[in-house]
Amino acid sequence: MVKDFKIDRMLIIVTSLLVLFGLIMVYSSTMIIAKQKHQGDDFFYLKKQIVWLLIGLTLAIIIASLKTPLYLQKRVVFGVLILAIGALALVFITGKINNSYRWIRFAGFSLQPSEFAKIAIIMYLSYMLSQEKVDVNDIRKLLIILVPFFIIELMILKEPDLGNFMLIMMTVMVMLFVAGLKMRYFLIAFLLLIPALILFLKLYPERMTRIVAFLNPGEYADTHNFQVHQSIYAIGSGGIFGQGLGNSTQKLFYLPYAYSDFIFSIIGEEVGLVGSLAVIGLFFVFLLRGINIARYSGHLHTYLLVIGLTFLIVFQAMINISVTIGIFPTKGIPLPFISNGGSSLVACLMISGIILNVSRQKKTVLLND
Repeated sequence: MVKDFKIDRMLIIVTSLLVLFGLIMVYSSTMIIAKQKHQGDDFFYLKKQIVWLLIGLTLAIIIASLKTPLYLQKRVVFGVLILAIGALALVFITGKINNSYRWIRFAGFSLQPSEFAKIAIIMYLSYMLSQEKVDVNDIRKLLIILVPFFIIELMILKEPDLGNFMLIMMTVMVMLFVAGLKMRYFLIAFLLLIPALILFLKLYPERMTRIVAFLNPGEYADTHNFQVHQSIYAIGSGGIFGQGLGNSTQKLFYLPYAYSDFIFSIIGEEVGLVGSLAVIGLFFVFLLRGINIARYSGHLHTYLLVIGLTFLIVFQAMINISVTIGIFPTKGIPLPFISNGGSSLVACLMISGIILNVSRQKKTVLLND
């Protein structure tokens, strides 16, 4: 007997809670700065976030409702991949923002192509690695398959955006491991990364300074580690239950980017250890539901796709939280669903839409009694 599954309601609940909590924290962390910079409009950032939320929700609902999973079709996969590479190339034409090539500006909004390139490379690799004739341990063929991955990684490194570079690499490594790549090839890849990292540090010496600062936090407390020190102070001052929503003091121009990369710091300060653990728990449930949906997806293609997308979200959350508590160098990675930022929010909702659509279409064969 074949059992059809309905859409994963738990994943809907988890995603909804993360998004709702994100809106609350975006308003809480931006109301003071918005009031000062935008003519007394303390809802300025919240309104922009809601616009992006509506866009993301619309796309997520459309994707989740698809009767035919278009994201699995070859022409769609390669079309998305080409668009992603083209958008990444466009950032070098539109110019620098905050001393890096990461955004495309239009009509008062900015779009970060790397957020969508992450989805594109996962769609591409899940399609290619699931083909019957592909042997993941045939290194020559695998390297050919990985050419678009190398192109995207090099373009992101050129921006430079080391955070997303590492995030994509970690996610792809999980996908290759799940696809059956032998451990000795991971070891070889790791050894090859060492000289590549040395070369990167020579090309961008300021990155080496950040690493030295991370290893010597006290010496750089007023410069490179200023954000991290303010972040740890914010989280520590929150205690068990926090100072209450809206009562953060670190967001009062002490902690830069409190509403984006360091929003978890404000969470720790305002809702304490209990609220912080609740957020971490939601991402843990997201991981469990994603793995479960992948297991029963019925095909290697959807299995790799859901695993890749799930770990992309979870790894991103892990990196962001690790940075805010000082156990990982600063990377400029937003907290999924929660941080202020349209590109990240839309991309995360699209990811949820894809995983939910897979959950609708999964089937399992049950033995008759």
